[in-house]
Amino acid sequence: MKTIKNITTLFLLIVVGLNSGCKKDPVMYGKGIESFKFIVKGASNTETEYPGVISGDEIIVALPTEIDVTNLKASFTIDNPRTIVQVDAKVQESGISEQDFSQPISYKVKAEDKSTRSYSVRIEKKIALQSFGFFKADNPGVLEEDYQAVIRGLTIDISVHETIDLTKLVARFQTTTGSTLKVGPINQESKVTSNNFGNPVVYSFTDAGLPAPLNFNVQLSFIGPKWWIIGEKSIVPFKTNGIKLAIHPFSKMPYVTYYKGPSDDAGVTVPDSLRRVGVISYNGTGWENLGKVTGISPGKADEPVIDFGEEGTPYLGYKDYFNSDERATVKKYVNDTWINVGTERFTPMKADKYSFAIGENNQPIIALSIQTTPGFTRRSLYVSNYTNGIWGNVTPATANPLLIACRIFRGLNGKTYLAILDRSSNVSMFKLVGNTWQPVGPVGFRASDGLPGYTSVIGAVATDGTAYIGFQTVSSSQRLNRIMKFNGTNWVEIGSAGSSQDQDEKYALAIAPDGKLYFAYANTTGLYMRTLNTITNNWNTPRIVISGKVNAFDMKVASDGIPYLALSANSDGRISVYKYTNTK
Repeated sequence: MKTIKNITTLFLLIVVGLNSGCKKDPVMYGKGIESFKFIVKGASNTETEYPGVISGDEIIVALPTEIDVTNLKASFTIDNPRTIVQVDAKVQESGISEQDFSQPISYKVKAEDKSTRSYSVRIEKKIALQSFGFFKADNPGVLEEDYQAVIRGLTIDISVHETIDLTKLVARFQTTTGSTLKVGPINQESKVTSNNFGNPVVYSFTDAGLPAPLNFNVQLSFIGPKWWIIGEKSIVPFKTNGIKLAIHPFSKMPYVTYYKGPSDDAGVTVPDSLRRVGVISYNGTGWENLGKVTGISPGKADEPVIDFGEEGTPYLGYKDYFNSDERATVKKYVNDTWINVGTERFTPMKADKYSFAIGENNQPIIALSIQTTPGFTRRSLYVSNYTNGIWGNVTPATANPLLIACRIFRGLNGKTYLAILDRSSNVSMFKLVGNTWQPVGPVGFRASDGLPGYTSVIGAVATDGTAYIGFQTVSSSQRLNRIMKFNGTNWVEIGSAGSSQDQDEKYALAIAPDGKLYFAYANTTGLYMRTLNTITNNWNTPRIVISGKVNAFDMKVASDGIPYLALSANSDGRISVYKYTNTK
């Protein structure tokens, strides 16, 4: 009997123990958020706490108008330290994890038994600019699609295509009741008022509940390719100028030539013996010198130009100052060594406005304006190509043999072209056919306003032979960039390319294999690039590459259609190279 009683007692103890073990500790399995807040740093670097109000499964946090809700860090406490807090599948850490609270976010709390509870977190702004965008319905004939902005504090961040006309866009926006917007003195009406978003636009936001108006800045960016720096920001350790760029025909890697100086970092003039030209190339991972780091020329040189032969051999042409000659030299890079093409300083006269290219049939060719040299007419044109080991004179006969500038180049159709700005300030283009220069359309022309060309000329020819010529004119001390196209009969100007302000000769023209035309120019505010809109026959919105002045730059398009820019910034004189692609 005693044994049965003991067994019964033991059984009851086990049952009681099992029952007590199966009970869930309310804390252990809790899934509650006890507190939720944002700690935000203000303009004076002071921190302000904004606590949320928890009501059931909803958390509402009231924030001031000016706070950016797109990258907030939430600080929270939970009733069970062994639970996991997630947004989507990502674990959240209090005070560390960032989220975009433009829309309500679901915070999921998961207990140890895998049960969950979700909280909807919502930001509330009693006074706010709630939405902003450009919509097709409000901009008939201007937009083909809708563009919705992201409002980041007092910044209206909106991305659009570069092809749209920014000068007369109508914005659609919504504010809290009683709030108003102005641009300057003009009251803004949603879906009605237009503004020129090609210039900075600032909306003044007013509400009776605000102590003073708030300024919302529109930050416009473009959808599609962007300019990405290649490798290091400064690829040579000294100040440079005279930047020229070429893209290798097979590797599609950029090569840059330059000359050192004219001054060092301390502002001291670089001695002539050190003002040499150099070449640097990108190998896919970094930049490396072609030839000596100290330079290729024996002494002072400038106006360097780099190009490639059909087999991919780099060629370099420059104006060589040895013994004060200022004559042309051309070299090519073979077996890791720069060797002369013909003799050094081969031109019979001093050179100015020098240019060089590898023309048709893999033929090196130069063009220049003659400096004062006995036996030669000053400022006359001289063109020479390298055939059978000899540099020969192939200067074309022109109506005005005197010139301000010239540019020799090879078109994408493989032909050799010469663009000229003559002493009458008119421009012309010629094509080398066999040993004869043939004019491309009328010669000695100007833009329709009759303004004279100024100091320089550029050119480019597409795969199909479509020819373009560029030059600058001066009006009210402004250098206006002019790009003209030969339409088969006449030279006609393409839209308005933009002003270089007081910056001389800082512009470039390049064509992609598919015929897309790129134009780059610099002024006192920065370096810009534009593409031609073939539908409007005008230039798309300028895309800024860098802000601030540049000493020199050049632009080329690789055979795969990727544009490249090399520049020497005025701020430090160093070289940087950029490419225009969707991803870095």
